[in-house]
Amino acid sequence: MLEELVGKINSLQTQLNIQLASKYEKHIDNQLTAKQVLVLELIRSGVTSTKDLAESLNVSTSAISQLLNKLEVNAYIIRTIDKENRRKIKLQLTEKSEKYFEQMVLLEKEMNENLYGMLPIEDLQHLARILEKLTKLAGDE
Repeated sequence: MLEELVGKINSLQTQLNIQLASKYEKHIDNQLTAKQVLVLELIRSGVTSTKDLAESLNVSTSAISQLLNKLEVNAYIIRTIDKENRRKIKLQLTEKSEKYFEQMVLLEKEMNENLYGMLPIEDLQHLARILEKLTKLAGDE
């Protein structure tokens, strides 16, 4: 019973993701992988060292370096030497990254209005509670 229900939830979640991706594909920057987006979000939040990025994503520093190389080649980030500590590299988002995040805010707003706005507030509150519980459970492992 539990396995069937979880299977159904996973299937519905996949269907929803596919439908949303299809509907909003024209708004999404398809050049970025999920990990690259996570790296950009971390840099945006103030994590600017390779070591800290690697720890945050639980990957090696060489894996982060490869991601950063791709982001730099595609003009999403700039790496500069810290003037105060020349052994340190500073990571900064470019205008291209800022535009990406602006697009995501607009997309989220549109999705909120066109999708979540169609649900009763009670359903949204229940969904939020469930997602909070799942997030906590995933973090406890």
